Amino acid sequence: QGVTPLLVACHQGHLEVAKLLSSYGASRAATPFGTPEEAATEEGHADLAAWLVASRGWTPLQHLEALTVERARALLRGSADPLAGEPSALERARVLCSWGESDPTAAAVGSAVEIRSLVSRPSMNGKVGVVVSANASTARFGVRVAGEAKALALRRAVQWSLPDSPNPLF
Repeated sequence: QGVTPLLVACHQGHLEVAKLLSSYGASRAATPFGTPEEAATEEGHADLAAWLVASRGWTPLQHLEALTVERARALLRGSADPLAGEPSALERARVLCSWGESDPTAAAVGSAVEIRSLVSRPSMNGKVGVVVSANASTARFGVRVAGEAKALALRRAVQWSLPDSPNPLF
């Protein structure tokens, strides 16, 4: 009928289910009902839509957060290339593992964030993106937003101590 499990997950806003299905190579091809990205966007699931954009073209091995050790081993034994894609699964693993221990910025990689207080491009404020990279030395994050050709290089906003002030993420 043209309905796929990934399309249903995106229509209903189930980000973790979409990640799991993608780790098994779920098709993101257009169906008679649209693409998973269109379904997430139309239903107002901005975090899911942003993640779909950020992970566009990933191989199952690049979906590290959804993989078990056994699944990763099976993919590697089945000739999955840890160097394929941008960023590669190997690069994502290196960043997630090393920064997770020594730098709190690592926890942000793969997270959905809302852009706020961006002075240079105020039209981006309120949009949701996915953190695709983090650089501890510059304190900058690469954030992929649906509709943008490249990831944005952003810094975490200074948090104000005024009562009732917004708590901007970026």
